[in-house]
Amino acid sequence: MPLRIKYTERQVIYVQAGRQKVLAFTFVSVLVFSIVAIGLPRKAFADGLTMEIFSASLGNRKAELLVKVNPPILTDESRKDAYMLLRLYDTNNNQTIKFTTFIITVEKGVGENAREILTDTFHTESGLLELKIQPTEGPAQVLANREQFLDAAVADPGGIVIIRGPIFLEGGIYHLRIDILGIDNIRKLFRPDEIPRFDSWLSVGDVLNENVDYKGQPYNTTLISYYDKVRDFNFNAQKQQFTWAMPFDWNVTRIKSTNIFVHEEIRIPKTLKGLGDASSFLATINGNQISGRMLAVDPYSFENELTLHYLVNKNDIINMAGKVPSDTSEMTFTLAPATGENAQTTGEMFTDSGSVNVLAEWTPSHLSAGTDSMLTLVFSDGFSGQKINSDVNYDLRILDDKGTQVYSKSNLVANGGTGTQAIDFPNNENYRMEVQITGIMKDGEADQTRNGVARGTVVVPEFPTAALVAVAGVIGAVIATQRFAREMPGLR
Repeated sequence: MPLRIKYTERQVIYVQAGRQKVLAFTFVSVLVFSIVAIGLPRKAFADGLTMEIFSASLGNRKAELLVKVNPPILTDESRKDAYMLLRLYDTNNNQTIKFTTFIITVEKGVGENAREILTDTFHTESGLLELKIQPTEGPAQVLANREQFLDAAVADPGGIVIIRGPIFLEGGIYHLRIDILGIDNIRKLFRPDEIPRFDSWLSVGDVLNENVDYKGQPYNTTLISYYDKVRDFNFNAQKQQFTWAMPFDWNVTRIKSTNIFVHEEIRIPKTLKGLGDASSFLATINGNQISGRMLAVDPYSFENELTLHYLVNKNDIINMAGKVPSDTSEMTFTLAPATGENAQTTGEMFTDSGSVNVLAEWTPSHLSAGTDSMLTLVFSDGFSGQKINSDVNYDLRILDDKGTQVYSKSNLVANGGTGTQAIDFPNNENYRMEVQITGIMKDGEADQTRNGVARGTVVVPEFPTAALVAVAGVIGAVIATQRFAREMPGLR
């Protein structure tokens, strides 16, 4: 009779022949692993993100669990198949640990509003588990053969298990609870109190298409919330102001315990005069004004639409949380054109994935057309803020105010996370800069899981603002430290 598993309040009880047993199985080997699960992900998959790596100690093996979702940005507009990859591997040799058994629970929502969609056991002989999610109405169905010991769904030789059901069917937060039940053999299971357990939250984007009325004319506007479902979308024609909201838990303890990134994207027709053709904006989140790296303006990705990205990371949200009333249960947004404000050169930019932060310094700081200006880019982790010391592959584009490309280079490399380029601006005007990250080198291979586009503004001519001076100081300190380390290798 298969050894079945009973799930109770995140506890695992093994049940055989109707009797509960805390340890009702025989180990193939007398070796018992001591598990220490460390809840400090190195990469992002938590709120609003699509990848995370957890660390765990398995006896004499230091292991990591990779959880990754593809496509990297999910929306409920397409409802296409999605893939969730789990890989447990030994960090000493990068070898996948075979015969791994997982218990996976998927919930929709957070806190009291959470609704369980699926709980099941999965076994993969290769060590790779790729869940092919086919979003459909109705209860979740796991389409796989079952093995006899645990009645676990067995992945095919390619590591794939098909799941049909309401997973990723609509926008919002999905909570993933992942337990590693055993490794190396289907019968080699960890003791219930030693099972490594991990929690992650995936956001599926919510797409809203709305016609807004301005001076008797309809303007189709698109809003994509990559975090949770949009509500209360409104356009005030008199103020030329968009407002909307989404559910959000402002509990600081929760926010501090996980990586988190909020990305909102709004596309406005350029024919909406005074807003779709504006160059500077007044944007707020729960009354807190945002600008710079938190608000990226993109007039070029769509010919007939202006796109604005709200890009807000964990530290930004923590800072805002101190000003938000304790009973607040949503995040509110406003957007309107700014009057009497001039555009400024962007010194710090987030990628749209939230994984990487890019600091930009110009030398000389007073930019002028017709002369070479040196651009220094420093890449850092979007969550820890620590500089990326690996080589970063990237493409660089600069476009003028008409969208004409005035500078473009591909396959560039920022050695040790720092890159420089000489650029000659043809005219005195405002430019848009795009830094496309195409890979970060790790163990001789390009890690593409953190790819994304960072966007910013370059004003020519412009004297540096205080913020730019501060960014230049940070970059200067980084470069000085690198030079000192090269000259004094014994101090590395």
